[in-house]
Amino acid sequence: MKYHRLTDSQFNEMYREFALYLASNSIDKRKWDKIKKSEKHTVDFFLDNFSDLVWEKILTQCSYVEFVTNHQLFLFNTRLDEVESLVVKVTGTVCDLSSIEGFKWMINNMQTDAVTLLQATKSYVPTRNEFIYSYLRTGAVLSEGSHFKELKSYF
Repeated sequence: MKYHRLTDSQFNEMYREFALYLASNSIDKRKWDKIKKSEKHTVDFFLDNFSDLVWEKILTQCSYVEFVTNHQLFLFNTRLDEVESLVVKVTGTVCDLSSIEGFKWMINNMQTDAVTLLQATKSYVPTRNEFIYSYLRTGAVLSEGSHFKELKSYF
């Protein structure tokens, strides 16, 4: 398995897609019920394989990823061949970058010594999807890129 298995609630939300996936493997409801009763390894195979397909689709379609702590903001534009990173660090002040007020404060104080803004671009190691997935596993979230685009204007 390349990624992790979807949760039961995620499978429940995607029951139609999972049914289509099973149908594409010539498995109808009656056959699936029979497999679930007697072939745990086959059930695991189909659940894991479907989960990997879902993750691949999510990661492939992803354009922006954000990871926020109280005093740091990591923004990624996940291009095809390289990732562009913007990192904001706030020092010497009480500011919660995970809040709307904290983000506004940071924007208003961008030119002060309390805010450091860094930019970098690098190739993916090992792959684009694995790079994105590793950040998601540590708490990052997919985004529309509004914070990235707003901060990009400072360069």
